[in-house]
Amino acid sequence: MEEKTTHECKNCSEESEGQFCSFCGQRYHAHKESFGELVYEFVSDFLHFDSRFFKTVFPLLFSPGKLTKSYNAGKQRSQFHPIRLYLFSSFVYFFLFFYFNNVEEQFENENNTANSDTAIIDSIKHDIQHGTTGKAFNDINDSSVINKVLSDTPNSKLLSDKKEYIALQDTERQIAFTVTPYIDSLLKKNVTPKEYIKLQQSMSKEKRAGFFERIITQRLLKINLEGEAGKKEFFKKLIATFSHNIPKMLFFLLPVFALLLKLLYIRRKQFYYVDHAVLSLHYFSFMFLMLILGNYILNKIFGTDLFTALSLLWITLYLLIAMKRLYMQSWIKTLGKFIALGFLFLITILFSLMVNLAWSAFMI
Repeated sequence: MEEKTTHECKNCSEESEGQFCSFCGQRYHAHKESFGELVYEFVSDFLHFDSRFFKTVFPLLFSPGKLTKSYNAGKQRSQFHPIRLYLFSSFVYFFLFFYFNNVEEQFENENNTANSDTAIIDSIKHDIQHGTTGKAFNDINDSSVINKVLSDTPNSKLLSDKKEYIALQDTERQIAFTVTPYIDSLLKKNVTPKEYIKLQQSMSKEKRAGFFERIITQRLLKINLEGEAGKKEFFKKLIATFSHNIPKMLFFLLPVFALLLKLLYIRRKQFYYVDHAVLSLHYFSFMFLMLILGNYILNKIFGTDLFTALSLLWITLYLLIAMKRLYMQSWIKTLGKFIALGFLFLITILFSLMVNLAWSAFMI
């Protein structure tokens, strides 16, 4: 009798040979797994992850197009999957971005600074009106509290003599919600949303506002009735919602970026849409990792913004080199398509930002 060399995989129940299942890849254990084997599995998996990570990141950062070319050629198991790489890099980047750019804290700090500067301005107005200049002007928190001449001061001679001291600007955040003179007049009159609807109904169909304009106008009128505190709270929520929608926006821009590449290289029949998508995923992942390295690591270590500028320069040149290496066209053709891609994608980004802003305002 021949000795049985096959065994049933305990994970997928398929007949397999050798140490690993040929269907699901699980390691075969003829006995109950020991603690030592458990630790061994963890270490081997970690080292395998670690090796694949560095095999992916180093060529991604320093060899434009190499990783994409290798992946499209079928060498996939030795590197991170493009989607997994994108999710990992974007998660780390936006985690750091939101950690170092807390919207609520910035608003609180700006409001405190604004209140302090407003008090100083009021004190200076009082000193000017009474012919004194006893206030210490170096108490002003920010050099941006300049460029507004207090023309309402009655002592015009003193005003001109002390112009360098009283050219002040109130840093209180001014929030403008208006888009037309008509809406501006409604806000100044404190018209309520119900009054606005009645006003619209009394107009002819030709003069009535469109559906979206009516919704936005009602929202603005409601916020306007809440006073300055309500406006600031709305603006704070708007910026926070807008910022947190950017990761989702970029994820939806990925297939658009790949589509633009497909259209630019539509005559290159050997490249399918998925090939352009892989380049898009690799390029976006590269951008995130490069900004993490330059903006949140090297800049923090050396206390300078130089590395952010260098990162942005390399991000720009990287795509040009990657397109040249991957699609193997002349530098003139590649440069032309690079400029066209940048222009078209910039328009797409601007449109996406406007949609994001409108959606954020609508959802608050």
